[in-house]
Amino acid sequence: MLRRSARALLPPGVHAADRVADLPREEWDALTGPGDIFLTCRWLEVVESTAGVPMAYLWTERAGRPVAALATALATTSVPWALGRPDVVLPKSAEEELPRAAELLAGLGGDPSERLMPSLVTGGRHVGGTRLLHAPEATPEDLAALVQAAEVLGKEAGARSVCFLYLDEQDTALGRVLGARGYRTCVTGWFSALEVPDGGFPAYLATLPSRKRRVSVAAERRRIAESGVSVGLEELDSADFPRFAELESQLLAKYAIDITPQQLLPLLHQTRECFGGDALAAVARAEGEVVGFATVLRHRDHWTARQTGYDYAYQRRTGLPLYFELLYYVLVEEAAAAGISTVNYGLGSTATKRSRGCTATEQRCHLLTL
Repeated sequence: MLRRSARALLPPGVHAADRVADLPREEWDALTGPGDIFLTCRWLEVVESTAGVPMAYLWTERAGRPVAALATALATTSVPWALGRPDVVLPKSAEEELPRAAELLAGLGGDPSERLMPSLVTGGRHVGGTRLLHAPEATPEDLAALVQAAEVLGKEAGARSVCFLYLDEQDTALGRVLGARGYRTCVTGWFSALEVPDGGFPAYLATLPSRKRRVSVAAERRRIAESGVSVGLEELDSADFPRFAELESQLLAKYAIDITPQQLLPLLHQTRECFGGDALAAVARAEGEVVGFATVLRHRDHWTARQTGYDYAYQRRTGLPLYFELLYYVLVEEAAAAGISTVNYGLGSTATKRSRGCTATEQRCHLLTL
């Protein structure tokens, strides 16, 4: 992506690379917060090796150290990660009647794929919390220089748009910079996270919003305990990966996302290779067979839920609440001992996540057509 002509047009002081291997790794990661696992170099390595699109990384420095940094990916209509494409996310947001989405979509004046794609997706290729990393001493000029540089890269690569698909409402500094540069905005969802109380599952149960919910959650746990299903948190084991990929593919198909198990396997292997003991899986087994799983990745004192999948034939037969057991109850039990303060759950099913103790912040698309 980084042709010589593009480098020559970058604003003064902006550095660029098209491989994670060429980044000032330690200094880049120092700009991340505990919830920014998908902007760390080790996750960007996973994306770089599996996304199948050109990547580019931009940063500015002060006294020889990065103070602001931005990851980008050139998305086309052929990429399978649909929720990382503005031509998919905007119509979906409008259909769900999210604020300002219909107006932004109508303002494109044509088919979203024709008007927006290819698109330079900025702030990370992940879903939720796409942003520009910056140190406290970074200035609005640092942020604006990186946004301008991304626009240059987009134009040089033939992109028709530049977008931050999921900028958190609390990221007001970047929001102001984007507004000043003419980016249009709409809501694309809500990002959910759970602050883990001290005291394990009993303390968590006491924080739930109603007595009715507390009773139902306790009953769900009893059903799991009495079913004979074994549930535990363990490091990723490649022997389980084919089954994990099969179950996740089934889950994605429910949401009309067509990704085969064969496409998911490299991501699992890369995740284990890059994260080692910081990549864990909550796994449910019945008679030795995996019937559900959920992976979590650690960055500092946060866990972030990443992949999940279930044996739906088994679910229909038993009616067991494996989703809640794996993604909430087991993690809450294990979090305090692991020194985890927060579990990040990302977008979707906001009401369901709130019923299990999560809070949510608004995510906004900021879009510039080129």
